Amino acid sequence: CHGFRRVARSCFAHYKYVKAAGGIVSAPDGSQLLIFREGDWDIPKGMVEPGESLAQAALREVEEETSISEATLELLLGKTYHIYNKYGGWHLKQTTWYAMTCPAKCALYPQQEEGITQAVWVSPQERHEHLSHSFASLRLLEKRLTKMKG
Repeated sequence: CHGFRRVARSCFAHYKYVKAAGGIVSAPDGSQLLIFREGDWDIPKGMVEPGESLAQAALREVEEETSISEATLELLLGKTYHIYNKYGGWHLKQTTWYAMTCPAKCALYPQQEEGITQAVWVSPQERHEHLSHSFASLRLLEKRLTKMKG
């Protein structure tokens, strides 16, 4: 326990801690939402704003990044962590993930000012294929989802 606290203090001393939330959105036909951002397949997510809950942030980010305004939360899927160097320093990002549903397979409009060039509906198999070549944290999330279904 003391070793963990020492590691945690060291991380917070060297990295800016960022809380984020996002969602894996499914349509009634089983297709799922992915975005293509800055050359990588991704899942809609973003930083939690002051005074906002994780669930509120996840829903807001899905809407901002894809234009889906009718998604509903279904299940908390867990958290992932990753470290990145951007915006002038190192960050430790904790992302809380939710399963979401959308009542219809609506039109998608990617948030281009955030570097998102595509927002698409894909089959679960296509999601798995795209994310298997994406960020390590998303590959871990994908493994967790596969175990949950198995």
